[in-house]
Amino acid sequence: KKADAARKKAEKDALLAEEERNAPSKPKNTKTAPKKTSAAPSRGLNLDQLDEPPQNGPLNALNATGIDNALDALSLTTGSNASEKVEKHPERRFKAAYAAYEARRMPELEEEMKGLRRQQRVDVIRKEFERSPENPFNQVSVGFDATREEIREIREKEREKVEQRLGK
Repeated sequence: KKADAARKKAEKDALLAEEERNAPSKPKNTKTAPKKTSAAPSRGLNLDQLDEPPQNGPLNALNATGIDNALDALSLTTGSNASEKVEKHPERRFKAAYAAYEARRMPELEEEMKGLRRQQRVDVIRKEFERSPENPFNQVSVGFDATREEIREIREKEREKVEQRLGK
């Protein structure tokens, strides 16, 4: 048994010595990071183009993060009609929009804030709705007597805002 154990130990030591010879040596100073050369191709993304100032011409790509921005970018690229975004009578849709928002939000708020009375929850929901994008008054609107040219101008301004925000 002793001879067998000694033989196994000798094999193990030989393998360990072989690995140490084949393994690359570690740098002695581990505090400094090795310098990377930009000429050598890397496996990651090449982000050098982001450091350069943008050209005066329009960009070819939209940068959209998030669902709302992605939908806006999609509407820009497909050229969808923005007529549904221009509201002539937001006061007509306010009551129905608030009722739908309150019906959807009330069960969620009951779970979040269990100690509040119903009227207190309604007050919280009303404040949230005032800032919500679902509120018709927070959407793009024009006067009820706006001409087609005014509506077209507002659509173009909104399109320019979206393009500016998304970087086109």
